[in-house]
Amino acid sequence: MASYKKSIETKDKIIKTASALFYNQGYSATTIRDIARDSGLSLSRLNYHFNSKAEVAGVICKKFLRNLNTELFEVIPVKHDKILRDTIHIRTWIKIFHSHNPTMNFYYELACENILSELLIESDHQHFIEQADFLKLNLDSQTLRMYAHIFVASLVQLIRAKKEGDVTVKTEAIIDMCNILHLKLLGLNQLERDKIIAEAKKYASRIEYAMTDLSSIRLEYHEA
Repeated sequence: MASYKKSIETKDKIIKTASALFYNQGYSATTIRDIARDSGLSLSRLNYHFNSKAEVAGVICKKFLRNLNTELFEVIPVKHDKILRDTIHIRTWIKIFHSHNPTMNFYYELACENILSELLIESDHQHFIEQADFLKLNLDSQTLRMYAHIFVASLVQLIRAKKEGDVTVKTEAIIDMCNILHLKLLGLNQLERDKIIAEAKKYASRIEYAMTDLSSIRLEYHEA
């Protein structure tokens, strides 16, 4: 039991250290040796817990998304409408990484190394499964996985295009497009999409965020 607790504590320390390093100096500029050194571990000890820098980045990315989801559920007054809540989640997430340079740089570097898509597919697939269940859609898992691939591929390509200057539209236009694509994949008509997006905009506009690294986030919701 003590050894298990120690292992968890060591992993948490590695993630916290790596998150700070990626935040301050970037993913590409940080080596696995940097993470080991700043964690106070030997390289072999770090490799016992994580096989690669990409694996560490994956844990950070997933932890951030979990924390964001938890924060959103706690602060916004939308508890039972999953589609609206997930639409707000998408708006908030995209707004954060487009307005927060360390986060945008992190996702961009993961996208350039073909890591980001792999990280997002599983969680997005699960989201589509839950959304289809909420809407009582008769869709099989492979169809929903295809939807996840379509959505993630579009999002990742937009991250690259925006960062590289190939797309210069405002962030709001990118957020709207991602919301529309997501809701279209779920089979919602234009009237339904417009209503959900209008509601999501109202809630999302009242959210402020604070970050100190790439895995932690605090949200504040301001009532109208």
